[in-house]
Amino acid sequence: MDRLVARRWPRLALLAVLAVAGWRVARGPDHGTAGSSLTGPAPALRLPDDQGGRFDLASRRGEVTLVYFGYTSCPDVCPTTLGELAEVWRHLGPDRDRFRTVFVTLDPVRDTPAVLRGYLANFPPAPLGLTGPPAAIAEAARAWGITWRPSEGGRFIDHSSVVAVVGPDGRLRLRYGYSQMGDPAAIARDLERVLHDHA
Repeated sequence: MDRLVARRWPRLALLAVLAVAGWRVARGPDHGTAGSSLTGPAPALRLPDDQGGRFDLASRRGEVTLVYFGYTSCPDVCPTTLGELAEVWRHLGPDRDRFRTVFVTLDPVRDTPAVLRGYLANFPPAPLGLTGPPAAIAEAARAWGITWRPSEGGRFIDHSSVVAVVGPDGRLRLRYGYSQMGDPAAIARDLERVLHDHA
């Protein structure tokens, strides 16, 4: 769905995916945010990282974590989204070291840790790449409401493109679909608010 996402999923379809994942999307206005409000605990995310360690979302309390699923051979949606997030970082204030993006590969066979590191270095500050056995990746993607399938004989992966924002308290706060990534300054303001407004 790189191409599918580029055509923009209807809003109701995306809401259905989020509902399956157990996320609640706030109805009505998004309280002045560029993204859509979410409520509920973030799904677990425990996977090997591209630095030789193991990432555990539950250990990131006190920080804002942005979670994105994609793959390094993606021709359009993934690099566009990661480029937008790199721009967001330019607008963050002095607490920018309390924000972290993690990029979960949907192609763990080809996206080795070295491949992930090299690819993500193009989007400073480099997101942390997460990988793992295909079954673990599939389980994580399902938990986070990500749909994907091979296309063109396995050359590409059609996938939903959603940046999920987890607050310092470990709860989902916002999500950005592909069409909501166009204003880095507004997204930075959202993230600063998530950092400072948590209970």
